Amino acid sequence: MDGETVKLGVLFSQSGPMAVTENANIEGVLIACDEINARGGINGRPLEPVIANPAGDDRRYEELATDLLLRQRVRAIVGCCLSTSRKKVLPVVERYNGVLLYPSVYEGFEYSPNVIYGGAVPNQVIVPLLEYLFASFGKDVGLIGSDTLYAREINRIVKEFLTESGGKVVGEVYLPFATTRERFEPFLEQLVAKEPQAIISTVVGEDTVVLYEAFNKVRQGRNVPIASLTTTESELGSMSPEARVGHLSALTYFGSLDTPQNPEFVAAYQKRYGLDKVPGVYTEAGYALVHMFADAVRQAGDSDSESILPILSGAVFRGPAGDKVIDLDNNHFLMRPMIGRASENGSFEIVWKSAGAVRPDPYLISYDRSLVA
Repeated sequence: MDGETVKLGVLFSQSGPMAVTENANIEGVLIACDEINARGGINGRPLEPVIANPAGDDRRYEELATDLLLRQRVRAIVGCCLSTSRKKVLPVVERYNGVLLYPSVYEGFEYSPNVIYGGAVPNQVIVPLLEYLFASFGKDVGLIGSDTLYAREINRIVKEFLTESGGKVVGEVYLPFATTRERFEPFLEQLVAKEPQAIISTVVGEDTVVLYEAFNKVRQGRNVPIASLTTTESELGSMSPEARVGHLSALTYFGSLDTPQNPEFVAAYQKRYGLDKVPGVYTEAGYALVHMFADAVRQAGDSDSESILPILSGAVFRGPAGDKVIDLDNNHFLMRPMIGRASENGSFEIVWKSAGAVRPDPYLISYDRSLVA
């Protein structure tokens, strides 16, 4: 390692349509850096986060990733949220043999030896969410998403499972970023009129808040939950209590989780960011990835990909969500899926947990698409 610090690229949008989510990623990264440095750094060297702001522009992700790896002499980057930004950065990381620590839930069907995938894949969240919805609400489902690669791919998978499980899609719509509440409302009115028993949302970022507020206006007292794969405490915190209460999220971490490590993590988060805030899965994922990166560099004595990737493969981190393990075969995490119901106070009540960690199956090889309610 050159220089007096160990550099880590931090590539998230602090402005633009994904700011509420990607700033949550940064919060977890910075807490981890603080903890690592308070304990003496990495083999005596401080961990230095080198933060770059693509401002929601996919082309800037590519440009800034190149700058981090070539000019800033960073060996690893924690960053990206949307799949389109990840796919812009992936060729850069592979070309220059860097490491991308990717902390976001995504659609699966990808593998790179240069990427550690720190978010859930469909078998870890879609399958349990559909099983829960089938048992608790029914199989008539509406789909609403941001007009993204992630949303369309996730809903393609959802429709496969619905078709083979005796369910049906009663409506499907995708809306561009920065859609106003006035534009959301007519689409939601049409969807509610078709009487779905649940609405699966792949709306992301700032638009999540707009969606929930608009739905609260048009739902007309009907007990139809929005069930999301992306809505966390960060988004809930920007909504009115009546707009968020009762809705569901399928995630692998909630701030209300009862594990031995979580109270310390929540306390550290609230000390830095305020007692009125609660960490969510994006914060926790960034936090875990940075700690695992630091542990690998500490063991290897260097931060280049050839040194740390063999150590990261199969690595275990005991963190706020419990034990996380990087799968030896595909660089994705084994994680425990959970479903939470949003409360008026902006936290989640956990209403379902898997019996244990679920192994990642990013290509859905082990699933025949038929679910029994």
